[in-house]
This record gives sequence, structure tokens and C-alpha cells, in this order.
Amino acid sequence: MNINFVFIDLVLGVLLFLAVIFDQRERRIPNVLILAGLILGVVFNTYTEGFTGLIISLKGLAAGLALLFIPFVMRGIGAGDVKLLGMVGTFKGALFAFHTFIYMALWGGLIAVILLIIKGQMGKTLCRLWESAKLALFKIQNIQDSVKEVNSGVFFPYALAIALGVVSAYFIKW
Repeated sequence: MNINFVFIDLVLGVLLFLAVIFDQRERRIPNVLILAGLILGVVFNTYTEGFTGLIISLKGLAAGLALLFIPFVMRGIGAGDVKLLGMVGTFKGALFAFHTFIYMALWGGLIAVILLIIKGQMGKTLCRLWESAKLALFKIQNIQDSVKEVNSGVFFPYALAIALGVVSAYFIKW
């Protein structure tokens, strides 16, 4: 493996580590961190691959942003998380961003289940999901209307799930 690619993977790892720390402490990911990552990803790929590298970075950015756009609009994820996945795509390309998206969803689900169990809300959450599914299945009520006012109270900074998704995508090849 080329030493340049090892270095840039380490840079991405440091940026992700910092994002997780900020997200855990402040519940936000600083724009300056994301911007630095975007610039580094574009510059590195352009330097190593020329115009093709620039296109790889831009497609990766677009893919990362697009994959989390709907969850963001539905208020299920923060803007910093969307930008963080876009930054990952800038470094590693669109396909890697997609793989990260799949793995981060799995990690996010696992973290959510663990938190629900720890907080003693797993049973209530499963009952609400079952009731919502029945209502939606029989078209008695729109599923969003049935869960609009109820929330489990379990929130967590998603940068950790994104970082774990990156590590998984890096080591688990499809």
C-alpha cells in the first residue's frame, strides 16, 4: 500500500476521532473541522489522481450529503453528521461513503438498542412500534401521526456510529 494513502487514512482517522470527541462533549461537530477535512480530502485526491481525483472527491461529497439528506430533513440526524459523512466521501469516494452509510446505520441501530435497554425503554419502544405498524398497515392513521408526540427520550451523538461505520467499511470489504 502506498505511504501517501496510509497517511491520508490516518488523517481521516484523526478527523473522525476529533469529531466523535466534539460530538460527545458539545453535541455538535465544528464546521472548521469539517471544512479542514473537505479541503484535505479534495487536495489529496486531486494531487494523487489529478482531475479524476477531484471528481472522486466531489462525487464522494455529493453521495455523503445525499445519503443523509432525508434523515436530516426528518430531524432524525443533525447537520454536522450529514457534513461528516460528506467529508468521509471526499476522502474515500462515493462507494466508500455508501458502504459507510450501511455500516453506520447498523452501528447506530445497535447503539440505540443498547441505550434503550440500559434506560429501560426497550419494551415501551417495541410496543409503540408495533402499534404504529398496525395503524399504518390497516390505514387507520398515518404512521407519522401515531408517533409524532411520543419519543423514547434516547438520543446519542451520531458521530460515533459514523466513525464505526468508516472503520467497518475500511476493513470489511463487499
